[in-house]
Amino acid sequence: MGSTKYHQKSFRTMHSHENPENSTRIINKLQAEMAEISKQHEEIKQGQKEMRERFEEMDSECEQLKKETEDISHASDNVQLRLNIMLDILKARQEDGFAKVSYPTGSLRGSMK
Repeated sequence: MGSTKYHQKSFRTMHSHENPENSTRIINKLQAEMAEISKQHEEIKQGQKEMRERFEEMDSECEQLKKETEDISHASDNVQLRLNIMLDILKARQEDGFAKVSYPTGSLRGSMK
């Protein structure tokens, strides 16, 4: 605690001989530096806001792509199912099993609804 009092006293003693013009100049310089730091701080905050908005936008796009991929996958599964049924119909026709063709044909019609 004694060192703090000594420091304050020596600071006052050291700077007591300065003229008011010099003090004003130092204050103005410090204010200018503080204004510059404040400006940089605002720019950083703005950059962070823009990055947050961009990440939110990317997240939204990712969710949309995921949904579209699921839709495409589902459609692909349906197409594959129909192709399998058509193959079954062709095989039944080749075997002269027209009676066997009615079930897969009904299934194909049902899958197209």
